[in-house]
Amino acid sequence: MKQRLFLFLRFYLFWIVFFQLQKLVFVLVQYKLMGDITFVDCLQVMAHAFPLDLSVASYVTAVFGLLMLISNWVDIKIIRYISHTFTAIILGVALFVVIGDNGTFPFWGYHWDKSIFSFLQSPQEVLACAVWWQWILATILFCLLFIACGYIYLKWLNWDDLQQEHSLATRFWQSGAWLLITALLFLPIRGSVTVSTMNTGRVYFSNNQMLNQAAINPLFNIIESLSENTFNLEKYTYMSTEEAQRLTQELLPIDRWDKTGDIEILSTQRPNIVLVILESFSSNALFAMPNLQRIVKEGIYFSNAYSSSYRTDRGIVSLMSAYPGQPTSSLMTVPSKSKNLPQIGKSLKQEGYISHFYYGGDEDFTNMRSYLIDGGFDNRVSDKDFSVQEKWSKWGAPDHIVFDKATNEIVRRYTSQQDERYLDVILTLSSHEPFDIPTTNKFGHLYLNSISYTDSCLGIFIDSLKQSNQWENTIVILSSDHGYPYPEGITRDNPLRYKIPMAIVGGALKQTKEVTTLCSQIDLIPSILNEMGIDISSYKFSKNILDTTHTEFAFYAFNDGFALLMPHDTVVIDAKPDLLLRGATAITNKQAHAIMQCIMEDIENL
Repeated sequence: MKQRLFLFLRFYLFWIVFFQLQKLVFVLVQYKLMGDITFVDCLQVMAHAFPLDLSVASYVTAVFGLLMLISNWVDIKIIRYISHTFTAIILGVALFVVIGDNGTFPFWGYHWDKSIFSFLQSPQEVLACAVWWQWILATILFCLLFIACGYIYLKWLNWDDLQQEHSLATRFWQSGAWLLITALLFLPIRGSVTVSTMNTGRVYFSNNQMLNQAAINPLFNIIESLSENTFNLEKYTYMSTEEAQRLTQELLPIDRWDKTGDIEILSTQRPNIVLVILESFSSNALFAMPNLQRIVKEGIYFSNAYSSSYRTDRGIVSLMSAYPGQPTSSLMTVPSKSKNLPQIGKSLKQEGYISHFYYGGDEDFTNMRSYLIDGGFDNRVSDKDFSVQEKWSKWGAPDHIVFDKATNEIVRRYTSQQDERYLDVILTLSSHEPFDIPTTNKFGHLYLNSISYTDSCLGIFIDSLKQSNQWENTIVILSSDHGYPYPEGITRDNPLRYKIPMAIVGGALKQTKEVTTLCSQIDLIPSILNEMGIDISSYKFSKNILDTTHTEFAFYAFNDGFALLMPHDTVVIDAKPDLLLRGATAITNKQAHAIMQCIMEDIENL
């Protein structure tokens, strides 16, 4: 057992070192793209990449662990041959990916993902990507590295002392031990015992995007992309591109931003902005939100607003990037796509704003960290910034603790640095299943109790901001990330499932008003930025909801479906069989399909 364990650990270490050295190779090969970096930066790349490298090494070592188990019952020479063959295959694949990835990265700008398999279906096009001497050089390099790594592997792993136990009882207990050891590799593979699993977004740590790219394990990137929701453009192609764009422009005319709108809201051109994203807040549960009802009366309340999707990762992108949700995909989970989206953080950073993000949970969940860094959020608070005692809920620190931290920091900044302008984003989490909150069972309903609890935290937060000396220069944007199926029985396609509370409050508002026009959460941020005189041309799918003369509509996506809400008609479509679930107007039906197609075509080009 001792000899097998040493062999196992040496095998594990071999792959960890291999993947760590791959990071240095990437930095050296891509030195022209890396910019002005230091040796410390390289060490940080390796340190932040380590969990991802450990995960991939664990995938490979899990097979070796099973071979150690089988070696108790099968001739050692056979197991050694299988191990060498397996290692040669994995080593060949890994070197092929590393060399190919380094070769294409300067042109593609992203690591290999599952799209490489579609390229391999056309080998002639792959061959055309490089001249003959580059292919020869790559082949020679592959062979040399394969021989060198293979030699180190054979010298590093010593099979000579491996003996097979003769005792049947010893074989049984050792087999059980190897089963347990191999099973323990699930922890580094998954990367966490919480709800967050290992993902490429976890290695993001720098504003220098090339350092983040250097930390990504290219093998893991391919594995992750294979499990991602796909952007199946063919599935959502219903008409010619020209017709889809024409129908979409009937709802989103090119000149829709020419007018600032008939509702002027700001008393100052550059207010501090606080965006509060309320987890799962549904308009159907407004009676459980007395503080929100009180607050919105003091500002601009959009009483006919709808979320664009059905999950937090989609909702954040819909709000902060004003980008519509998709039926079976999440842009946030694909950093190579999400980095190209517009975002409120990017827009305001160009205007000199300093951005902060507050969340009590794991910022690596669904690649949120990479999305935030790409969006200019240099200052982020997440679960790692709270003590163990504070993180007692399943998702992390509950809302009152997060709001307290945000309040203290925001008020302190407002007091000490009055010449600066800030964007602060707070994402709540306590109104997410399993709804574990520190208050009593007020409504006899878990969801309503959690909503009421977060609402109380929001009320205290707003009242505290009102006491700051910058309240007159501040607006607070309030919106749910998505709706919730309350009351029970609301189906995934039902528009009531997506109706959400949405408002703008604050001392920097000119007026109070209830806006009853039909709108979407993707309209909110660009409308405010437009009034601030900030360029919003990159926000392609939103409209100005401060201009009540625009065409009223809201578009949302649900799992394998999408819907278009109009004042006169609501069309809901199941995308899998392209089945009309609700609605009857033919033109609305066609417009819904056109918008969906335009979204997917746009994603294709991100």
